[in-house]
Amino acid sequence: MNALLGTVEMTILVLIVAILAGPLLGARLRVPGLLALIFLGMIFGPFGLGWLGRVDLVFDLGSIGILYLMFLAGLGFNVKAFNDNRTSALGFGLLSFVFPFGLSMIAGLSYFETGILAAALLGSMWASNTLVAYPDVRAAGLENTRAVRDAMSGGVVADVLALLILAVASTYAVVEIAEPDALDTGAAPTLPLYLSIPLLVAFTLWLLPRIGEWFFVRVGRSRVQRLLFALAGMAAGATLAVLGGIAGIIGAFLAGLGLNRLVPKNSELMDRIDFVGTSVFIPAFLVSIGLRIDPVALVDWRTILMGVVFLGLVLVGKGLAVLVAAMFFGYSSAERGLIGSLSIGQAASTLAVGQIGLELGLFEQRVVNASILTIVLAALLTSFGTQFYIRRMPPPAPSTGAIGERVLVDVRAASSALAPMVHFAGRIARGDDGVQVPFAVSPRADKAAARQLLADAGAAAEAAGHDSEGVLRLSDSFPDGVLELAEEEDATLLVLEWDGPRPSTDFLFGSDLDTVGAGSPAPTVGVHLNSPWDRVIVVPGTGYIAWHSEDVQLTLDIACRVAPRRQSGLLVIASDEAKVKEHLDPHIEFQFVAADRPGDSLLELLQPTDLVVAPAYLLPQMPFARRLRLAGRLADQNLAIVAGPGRLTVAAGTMPHAMERILGQHA
Repeated sequence: MNALLGTVEMTILVLIVAILAGPLLGARLRVPGLLALIFLGMIFGPFGLGWLGRVDLVFDLGSIGILYLMFLAGLGFNVKAFNDNRTSALGFGLLSFVFPFGLSMIAGLSYFETGILAAALLGSMWASNTLVAYPDVRAAGLENTRAVRDAMSGGVVADVLALLILAVASTYAVVEIAEPDALDTGAAPTLPLYLSIPLLVAFTLWLLPRIGEWFFVRVGRSRVQRLLFALAGMAAGATLAVLGGIAGIIGAFLAGLGLNRLVPKNSELMDRIDFVGTSVFIPAFLVSIGLRIDPVALVDWRTILMGVVFLGLVLVGKGLAVLVAAMFFGYSSAERGLIGSLSIGQAASTLAVGQIGLELGLFEQRVVNASILTIVLAALLTSFGTQFYIRRMPPPAPSTGAIGERVLVDVRAASSALAPMVHFAGRIARGDDGVQVPFAVSPRADKAAARQLLADAGAAAEAAGHDSEGVLRLSDSFPDGVLELAEEEDATLLVLEWDGPRPSTDFLFGSDLDTVGAGSPAPTVGVHLNSPWDRVIVVPGTGYIAWHSEDVQLTLDIACRVAPRRQSGLLVIASDEAKVKEHLDPHIEFQFVAADRPGDSLLELLQPTDLVVAPAYLLPQMPFARRLRLAGRLADQNLAIVAGPGRLTVAAGTMPHAMERILGQHA
């Protein structure tokens, strides 16, 4: 047995057993799984049974785990929701740094009687925090709530400021306290902070996503390749941060933010990235915390007292930040509790600061021991507190306007080209960090051909840089199959293939498109696409009533998502520019052409490579002769018609079921 204790094989075996047993033990003892993992790390570590003989290996895996934890937080960060409420997120971040830092500085100078540099390091230790309980809120589906978003943003802001203080204080300590050659402080930063911070931000938030988009389209079309690229991006961000004297966790988080748009949160790719981290690396990080705990040192009364003081600084500092933020931003009691519980978690940054202070001679070993005790106690409180307030948080409100969360796209063999179809759906999904789901409804006898269509659609989606997972529904009725699938998949948008406005019996009396559109629980788009487009023309109509306005909003939203990203990529033809601007984000650039009637000026401005987007209600309301004339000119044009739930129709003389109900209520 002793011969095996120092081997890699034995270490890996014991580590995996601990990772497997931790959650099971926690569930049996009714304690959080992360605490069970820390406890097992202490039992199997060098101060316990010593079965984890290669502790450096576990520490290395744990270092990857904390990088992975912050990377996943960046990937799962709801950028759109943050932009909508950035004031509260940044405000709480500043408060969650200022109060703990100030209290720790005062305690360091007065109670512990340290110098100014040691007090500054002490402040940076307890002003930072690590979201060790983030997996719990993510499992509860609360990651996009204001409380979690503000706690996450606050943690990043506090960590950045704390690590800046660490970098400055460490620099002065090396110069003023001791000879640099006599200290084992690690490699000095290659870049000064005033260069490293802008460089890190530019790389992770500007260059990395552009490289990722190119890689996903040109090179990495399989999920394995995209997974490896995401890991490389995480490592690159962390490495660049370390080069500038910044903690690698900040670079990993920013790398996750940079790749956020390319990895939809509900996609198969995100599931694989999540699995790699949560199955080994993140649990290894928790086990590595336990390896540092010496039970004998923890029972020393001076260490315990210091740990209690440290814990008090964390609780009071973060608590004051939550209370003051609640006064300004109106947090509910459950939100206050959840934000506070998440914010008191301590781990990577705290250990890093404590170790650096020890190596610089500013701290004694007891400070590091007490900080480990504080980390364990804080982990206990953050875990129990987070679980407690998760149960008191109201269910997340359903997303409003998030039409791209789950886009079902029809890929049956018909007149539209497959690649433009999946590209159209993918652009809409990307606007909400969602996924597109190619589907085919087919009789049982034709299922082989339908499977091939889904395979082709998946290849087309990968070629366009999107992640997708096709679904086959066996049904003799296309409308019934689509409507059942939309309910089962919780579709937020249906994209259906359409023959276009061609004169035919379907054009006059209805078709499968009308049947699905009348019964769809989600907004529906009928698309006829022949080729890629380089401009989007929107014809929203004029003088619309309330429900028309909803469809116009949808039409403009979809047009903005699929329009090319350049100044001349979006053209709006309508009677009133002011009404159009009411439905558009003020940052959206578009060209405007005035027209008294829907369709006026369209044919004069139309080019073969344009995509025309319009609300579906315009077609049935047009005079017959005008409709035929437009149909003849638009028969081979890229075209999309948009309608809200239960309102899509292209046949003259028909009325969707939803509209029948609305008019019946007003009769």
